Amino acid sequence: MEISRHIFMIIGIDAGMLGITDERLQVGVWRVAVELLKQLGNMGSNTYRLYSFHPIDPQLLAQLGTTMKNIVLFPSTGFLKIRLSIELFLHPVDCFLALGQALPMVLPKKTIGFVYDVAFLQSPRAYPGSYERLKDQTNDLVKRASHIVTISHTVKKDLIDTYDISDVKISVAYPGLGNEFSLKGKTIQRERLYFLFVGSLKKGKNVPFIIDAFAQFLLTTDKQFDLLLIGSNYWEDPEINQSISLYHLQDRVKRMGFVSDSDLACYYRGATALVSPSIAEGFGLPVVEAMASGCPVIVSDSSVFKEIVGDAGIFVNPRDGKDLSQAMQKVLDISTRKTMNKLGIKRSKLYTWQLFAQRVLQCIKG
Repeated sequence: MEISRHIFMIIGIDAGMLGITDERLQVGVWRVAVELLKQLGNMGSNTYRLYSFHPIDPQLLAQLGTTMKNIVLFPSTGFLKIRLSIELFLHPVDCFLALGQALPMVLPKKTIGFVYDVAFLQSPRAYPGSYERLKDQTNDLVKRASHIVTISHTVKKDLIDTYDISDVKISVAYPGLGNEFSLKGKTIQRERLYFLFVGSLKKGKNVPFIIDAFAQFLLTTDKQFDLLLIGSNYWEDPEINQSISLYHLQDRVKRMGFVSDSDLACYYRGATALVSPSIAEGFGLPVVEAMASGCPVIVSDSSVFKEIVGDAGIFVNPRDGKDLSQAMQKVLDISTRKTMNKLGIKRSKLYTWQLFAQRVLQCIKG
């Protein structure tokens, strides 16, 4: 009689981003890492070593489950290339997850590298001071990782085209949604109607373009509207202020800063539409969050948004302000909004953190 055996693994993880205390940086990769580890902590009995250069907040660590152990490596200088490499040499693991899109020098035989996008190659000017580092780190990861996980088929194609690697080396795992994002819940009540942008206010997100188009839109309607900008100003694009001043929109464009997920869901439910005409994205999590919350989405006509949004959004040329202004006008139609709400909610059900983690776990076991 054959006896089934479970092989438990020791998995090392670059969790440096989880030691960050500035809430403006607790987005993007930080969010993916937190949600992935929450799910993995409930799947099987593997042991996870979370390497960081600052201690992970105990409350956050408790949410990740008892199989997660935080190993803080001092000094923080040279964390990835030196300290983490020494740690992996002295205390080997069965598998290593490079969640930060970069690899240490020393690696186990099975190393899974995560690549979230290659937007730095497509829009180098949007990454002042970090372009060369991102390029070198991603080049190294693609060459040395035994497998790669990325977050859309669009990015997978970019990797294949750019680095000439086999498609069998890359798995796609779509990020998911928090439970806060749904039709159920409170709605933000404001004096004026509003359009919404959610994301880092950095170059590449095309926020000045949104402001330019919003100014054109205001000339076509007699209704009172604001444009709310929610997200980190850590890398703020200086052209945002220039555009606001140019069109005298100081009273109409509102920076809301960082908000919690529960509050963000309220903003989505109350918005006329989310506007996200990014030049380059790896996935676009705010767009999925908005769809799940019943908020229409206006997005750029890029390959990744066509993949993620499907037939549930309005697509615009991210360099044509008139096109975006007309889309803002179009979404005011009640029947259009109802159709988009229905399609968006249906589409958003494709994206769950559980499915994301299951796909990653398959790569670990494979």
